[in-house]
Amino acid sequence: MSLNHGRDLTAMPGPSMIPDRVLRAMHRAAPDIYGEPLIGMTATVMADLKRLAGTAGAVAVYIGNGHAVWEASVANLFTPGDRVLVLSTGRFGLSWAETARRMGIAVEVMDFGFRAAADPARLEARLRADREGVPLKAVLTVQTDTASGVRNDVAALRAAIDAAGH
Repeated sequence: MSLNHGRDLTAMPGPSMIPDRVLRAMHRAAPDIYGEPLIGMTATVMADLKRLAGTAGAVAVYIGNGHAVWEASVANLFTPGDRVLVLSTGRFGLSWAETARRMGIAVEVMDFGFRAAADPARLEARLRADREGVPLKAVLTVQTDTASGVRNDVAALRAAIDAAGH
């Protein structure tokens, strides 16, 4: 049984329909990865990433999709037994939580469903209750869950974390 509903689409960072004019513009040979145009472009992109991230330090580039980056974040920031709180607003929050679980991290999920953004007031209340045992090491959330289309207000969530003294 096929669940396809029309034309195939790219789902990274989608699901996004790619306009025909963009597809036509992309219809060309891949660049020589050792050639000067790509080397020069890479240097420009790295400088732009530093500016975008607001850092003078090095930036890390992962060649992979979002799954690769969230696995890298878990592997580099946590050790087995650490506790994290995942704010899920769709498929990708749940997948990030599962990745962390498989890596030995103790995961608690606050599930906001597939139609609502994470609620800063609920987050603050949950963090205020976190006073015993092994403390939460992090709150994990995606800015936009592209599977559900829900966008989180990251600044408001950060303010809730600060208000809870976490």
